[in-house]
Amino acid sequence: MHTQQRRMSSSQDVQARRMSASQGVVPVVQQRRMSSSSQSAQRRMSVSGQSPEGRRMSTSSRRMSIGAYTLPVPAPSFPDSILSKRFKPEHIPDLSGRTALVTGGTSGVGYFDALELALANAKVIIISTTASWHGAQAEIDINAALKECNSTGSVVWHAVDMSNLKAVDGVAQKVVREEPRLDILICNAGIGQTPFAMTGDGLEKHFEVNNLAHYVVMMRLLPLMQRTAAFASPATVRIVVQSSELHRQAPANTRFESMQEVNAITDETQLYGRTKLGLIYLVRELTKRKLATYPPGTVPVLAMAVHPGSVDTEVQKITDNGPIARIKKLFTRANIKSDEEGAEVCLWAATCTDIDRDNWKDFQGKYFAEAYGKPDTESTLAKDDEIAANFWELCAACAKEKLGEELR
Repeated sequence: MHTQQRRMSSSQDVQARRMSASQGVVPVVQQRRMSSSSQSAQRRMSVSGQSPEGRRMSTSSRRMSIGAYTLPVPAPSFPDSILSKRFKPEHIPDLSGRTALVTGGTSGVGYFDALELALANAKVIIISTTASWHGAQAEIDINAALKECNSTGSVVWHAVDMSNLKAVDGVAQKVVREEPRLDILICNAGIGQTPFAMTGDGLEKHFEVNNLAHYVVMMRLLPLMQRTAAFASPATVRIVVQSSELHRQAPANTRFESMQEVNAITDETQLYGRTKLGLIYLVRELTKRKLATYPPGTVPVLAMAVHPGSVDTEVQKITDNGPIARIKKLFTRANIKSDEEGAEVCLWAATCTDIDRDNWKDFQGKYFAEAYGKPDTESTLAKDDEIAANFWELCAACAKEKLGEELR
């Protein structure tokens, strides 16, 4: 279902979200078309009669999202998901007074990252390369939904071409000038498995959008986040980078030694996989180079890379050239998650209170393929410290060349 078709704006649709914490809800496609009268029939109480926790629903409930709005539907008898762990939106703690920034937050997984953080009362800044009407409508829709369910959260959207490094840098510096704090940074924006293309900056598009733009955003915003960590609750200031299990599809000869290497024409799956590999390197090198020292008794900014699962917006492309490949393709498609489910692991890493001042070192700089998952499950190539250092230095060199300023 296209995004435009999924967005609903009538007050009846919004009222349908209001229900008791005991009512289970799940994303069921055929129930998206429920009439307004049947939606209203499922409402058990108004939002105003519930506690803040009740408005976000109990841990035995979940929401079905349609655009910015959410509708309650009965829970099915089958498990939440197969072979994966869950961090449902209602597990997110109250984020009142906190500020989050989500790149690519106007569609797909990033949309639900932004929505759920705002529903938890955070101020959310979205930056994305989205057509102006689309981004503006996402901002309007989410803020309308927040108002209807009495959330104190808010969303503001900034348009930026993620393939224009100076534009990305300008927005990042604007955020630093205007915001007194930044508690959460979710680096979600990116292009998928699309054919090779060059940007106006003279760089391969996957590399610039998925990797280099986030390097610049991260380096610009890090000082603000470090200042926030000095007074925020320990271990609550976090950077989460959306990597993928498709990092395993990066070319085996990846070295990140030069712009000539990343600008070489290759298969679109390898282009995409290489940038997801780079994001794992980015998190690890950031923690080594920028977050390794901190005042005694304090907790630094935390940084993690995650895999959203096989979601609607990231169907893995597997060449069908044999029985094993066909089995892999069938398994992948059988376990596709909705964008809403795909956002869960990122929201876990960004907000989970089980990550605290006592155990934060177990998560710092790590890659997780699922919420509450095991660390260090990335590929052997992803664990190569020399190539990770190459990646960092390449990003620093490219940023200096394109911005005329050292960022490292």
